[in-house]
Amino acid sequence: MTIDWAQATHDYAILGPNRGLRPAAMKSDKIGILELKNDPFVIDVASRLSDLPVEFLSFADRPAPISSDYKVVVDRMSFRYTYLKEMVKNMSLDGTYVINNPFAASVDSKLVEAKVCQALGIPSPKSIVLPDPALREEPLGVIAELNWERVADEVGFPCILKPVYGYAWVDVYELNTLTELKERYAAGAGRIWLVQRKIGYDQYYRVFCIDKRDVLFIRWIPRPQGLGEYLYTDARDTGGNRARIAEQIVRLNSCLDMDINVVEWCVDNRGQEWVIDALNEVPDMPKERMPPEHYWWIVDRFVACVRNKLHGDQRNKTVFDVPAPQSIDRGDSVQVS
Repeated sequence: MTIDWAQATHDYAILGPNRGLRPAAMKSDKIGILELKNDPFVIDVASRLSDLPVEFLSFADRPAPISSDYKVVVDRMSFRYTYLKEMVKNMSLDGTYVINNPFAASVDSKLVEAKVCQALGIPSPKSIVLPDPALREEPLGVIAELNWERVADEVGFPCILKPVYGYAWVDVYELNTLTELKERYAAGAGRIWLVQRKIGYDQYYRVFCIDKRDVLFIRWIPRPQGLGEYLYTDARDTGGNRARIAEQIVRLNSCLDMDINVVEWCVDNRGQEWVIDALNEVPDMPKERMPPEHYWWIVDRFVACVRNKLHGDQRNKTVFDVPAPQSIDRGDSVQVS
């Protein structure tokens, strides 16, 4: 068997520091959108990209591995469907720039966020992770009895119980006693849980970061099921907190490789900032419930981000090194039988 190295090296080129693959053929200047066609945010984004070819994506049977002729894809749907996530991962490996990076989004959890924040020196509330209650019934021998007294002592009450893999404040509970905590946890089979110290805050923000540089603070009243309330927020930084938080958020998003992200922060009555939720793969921008000035700021900055990726040569980072043919030693040591 003979390996045709000339053909192999023609097929792919090394991306270098971006750690991925780029097809030798250049992508067309097409933008794909993976979202419902009636979504107000993507309608407004597409209207500001009307000078460019923009298409809504659809998938059926596709040869594997997946190829793509899109230069940029805006992905706001794959977080719900494993099939779509695998499609955009393959498109990214084929050289399409996906917003947000599907590989970064795929490893997200409250535990990953906590470790990244710790490494970056970003303060987060004291938390304890609890195993899926269903595992305690399995004869694995690796799940010990929970030390509830330790949980109560370290986190205190009231506390917050939330899933490690969670979104939009779904299944987030404020609990006031150890009995309440035990009962709610026992009813949560099928999920890994995080018990978190409740922070008594004076200010609560959802902080949008776009293209790892543009930062917008919006006052927010958190409520479950995506019903939190956005408030008009003065751009002045009277307490000096915002500049410090903005710098930390830019570092966080650069580390996570997220082009659009919403980080939930609060400031307690002592002026201490705390990150409550570090990563939202698909931030919600409810047009009808956001102050117009803030909403259009997000739309305009996001459009600028898409154009930046379209006219650049950036690629999504991956969590592994994809080997390219050029990286394989072509010497006599390679033997194929």
